[in-house]
Amino acid sequence: MKHPERILVVSMGTKQALEAVQWGMSFARNYGAELFVTHIVHNPFGLKGWSLPISSAKILKDEFAKILEDAHKDLQDYIKAEDSEGLTIQESVIQGEPVQEITEFISEKNIDLMVMTAHEQGYLEHLMMGHDIRELIQKMPCSMFLVKRELEYKRYE
Repeated sequence: MKHPERILVVSMGTKQALEAVQWGMSFARNYGAELFVTHIVHNPFGLKGWSLPISSAKILKDEFAKILEDAHKDLQDYIKAEDSEGLTIQESVIQGEPVQEITEFISEKNIDLMVMTAHEQGYLEHLMMGHDIRELIQKMPCSMFLVKRELEYKRYE
């Protein structure tokens, strides 16, 4: 059996990434593998081609910059929370279309194993991400490990 030498932990929602980071670090430690931790951010504002007033475009651009900054900080915090001594870890925040960015990253870095969270989806999540996840599984050029998470419901009052 071949052991993974390069492992990628993918997060598309940083709040759920901690468990995937923990699994990725465990695999990397057990197999002596290099670990990549990345968060994929799809630009929800899609500013290209919009005719927005300059003030509105600036507000959206600033908000997106904050999303990227928060994603990077969350990933750093998750890695720091775990025992990463002796591990080679490269972290990144990538913006773009998730399936395309992930498959390109895997090809460029010769990733052997991808780790990401998988959880039951609510209706809205299914509409927003269900297609991407199915497409990603179909196009995946390496093995995958899905960390099962239960869907958390919150009541707003």
